[in-house]
Amino acid sequence: MAKQWNQFAIVLLLATLLLSSCIYPLTMHSREGEKLDGQWSFGQGGGGSIQVFASDGEVLIGRLEPVARRLFFDSYEKIFGAGSIDAEGPDLSAYGNGLWGPLGSSNALLDTVYGESFDPAAGQSQRTVSGPLFYWIAKLQGDKQPFMQCFLIGSSHSARGLGRCKSAGGKEYTVEF
Repeated sequence: MAKQWNQFAIVLLLATLLLSSCIYPLTMHSREGEKLDGQWSFGQGGGGSIQVFASDGEVLIGRLEPVARRLFFDSYEKIFGAGSIDAEGPDLSAYGNGLWGPLGSSNALLDTVYGESFDPAAGQSQRTVSGPLFYWIAKLQGDKQPFMQCFLIGSSHSARGLGRCKSAGGKEYTVEF
């Protein structure tokens, strides 16, 4: 029995290490058509790391800091303007009562966020991410560029999501991962 428990513990440990070391791609698009590629990974404490490759070859790096949903939305709208993002879901104190949905609705507490996309190939300007969501804020820095402020929302089920960044010079990018 002890041998089976040890084997189970080893498999669980290896699976945890494998998942925490996964690197996921991301893409950023500006209104002007510029496309930047990057990558992100989960880290300890619910955060992670992000790396974006600028058009001029500079590498921007930052730490993904988990934040509360309300703080995320307040900061996002302060940077990008009121109405720049929309949400439905379980944060009852800040965004209304999620239980007041249609009778018989089984998804009354489904967390859903709607954000804009600047990707010209996407064919639509709005993106959606749903499920139990994580909210991150990051400041990316490189050698030449002072910083870029980023806001990312991802699904805990799929590790896919959306976001938006603004450079120190005022250039905006939408993010898909």
